[in-house]
Amino acid sequence: MSKWIWIGMILAMPAWTQILTFEQALTRAVQNNHQVAVARNLAAISENNAFAGNAGLLPQLSFSGGSTYSNVDGSGSAATSASVSAVYTLFDGFGNVYRLKGLQAGKRLGLLRARDQIESTLIRVGQAYYAAASDYENWLISRELLEISRERAARAEKRSDFGRAGAIDVLSALVDLNRDSVTVARARFAWNESRRQLNLLLNQPVDEEFEVDTTVILTPPMDREALVRGALARNAEYLAAGEQVGQAQYDYLNAYAAHLPRLDLSASYGLSQASIDPVVRLNDPVITARAGAVVSFNLFNGMKTRIQRQNARLLLRNQEILQEQARLQLEKEVISAYEAALNSLLVFDLEKRSQKVAELNFQRTRESYQLGQVTTTQFREAQLNLIRAKSNLSAAKYQSRLNQVDLMRLSGRLVTDDDVLCR
Repeated sequence: MSKWIWIGMILAMPAWTQILTFEQALTRAVQNNHQVAVARNLAAISENNAFAGNAGLLPQLSFSGGSTYSNVDGSGSAATSASVSAVYTLFDGFGNVYRLKGLQAGKRLGLLRARDQIESTLIRVGQAYYAAASDYENWLISRELLEISRERAARAEKRSDFGRAGAIDVLSALVDLNRDSVTVARARFAWNESRRQLNLLLNQPVDEEFEVDTTVILTPPMDREALVRGALARNAEYLAAGEQVGQAQYDYLNAYAAHLPRLDLSASYGLSQASIDPVVRLNDPVITARAGAVVSFNLFNGMKTRIQRQNARLLLRNQEILQEQARLQLEKEVISAYEAALNSLLVFDLEKRSQKVAELNFQRTRESYQLGQVTTTQFREAQLNLIRAKSNLSAAKYQSRLNQVDLMRLSGRLVTDDDVLCR
């Protein structure tokens, strides 16, 4: 096979495929990602747990019934009974009320943890998406590198045929051509692999083909203080720390409730009948109705209640300390992300300038090379400088975009409650 046919196969572009935008990738992840589905189910469990019956605020109602038959010395008898009973705790030091409030705080905590998990997943999707975009652009850049080397090798061969170039020039061009062919092959593999990784995160067939949108709009971040205020008001991880403080407060109040008296109410209604026949019947039953109230008060249980209350107070204090730590950590992360966003915009601007300089340098070097005024080494150096400049600009562009996305996550603007609840 001719080397030019082989190079043409490497340079050939695949058939057109659909373009997957960044927003579409995030939407598919929210809808289909496995970790998102697990987080959403855990949030639903927390929501299911937050009801009055789970806190002991609703009565318990039960039914029992049965029939027995006995035979003693040839004399048989049967007994049949059925009853309904209800038990209700009217007062337990408001412990049931505090338990319900704790469960409601747990419901909110579950939603926040689910949102935090979804946000973390979307960050991974964003990283995978822009890694794929970067690999795709690097593949295109490497193809441009190969095309330049192909033209150089063809020109060197023609010049050699006319005796205007030596064998060393031809061999040097062919060496660079082969090296660039390897670069294209590796770049194409990296692009396909990053696309498979993105497919995995989106829960779609790993061999599904698509192109990514390489257009990125970069804007300066909003005021730093506004970002910090927004993060303290909406950041899922920080709000979760606040809900944990609330839960600890209700646990402490529930532990204190054990020092107060308890009032339980009970009632039952039953039917019973005895007969000498082995037949289940309640045609002439004895009706029994009962109602009662029981007051209990813990005088001494080995100081277990007191120790539980002390431990609950310490756990509350721990949660308050962790909340303060979470606040400081969030402020630090927001400020660091803000500075990173500004710095990445500066780097992107500098890389754009570097690319313009590299393009101008390559154009002039190329003209001089065609006139025989520069060596092949100088031409190759200008060529590689241009490719590196384009690759660096691509990397700076996507890193800046990822910094923007991270700021959205920290400030609680990446995922909404509707995304968590799948509404």
